Amino acid sequence: MPAIKSDCPTRAEINRHFVISYEVQGEKGSKLIGAGKYESLVGEKLKIKHFNEVLSGKRYQYTFKIRNRLTIKFRSK
Repeated sequence: MPAIKSDCPTRAEINRHFVISYEVQGEKGSKLIGAGKYESLVGEKLKIKHFNEVLSGKRYQYTFKIRNRLTIKFRSK
């Protein structure tokens, strides 16, 4: 069965080039999340801000900390 083409090119670009993991302070381990569910984790405004920074930058890893409780890492594939 062939893959379904994404209707959002930004989301497809993020998923193609990065692995997104997040950690919640007080919980063990980190969890993986896709670009489609990222908005439910941080909200629309932060999603757009983070995606723009990651796509326009040249680093291999980006780390975002939100309210000293949530740590999000974008790692290049």
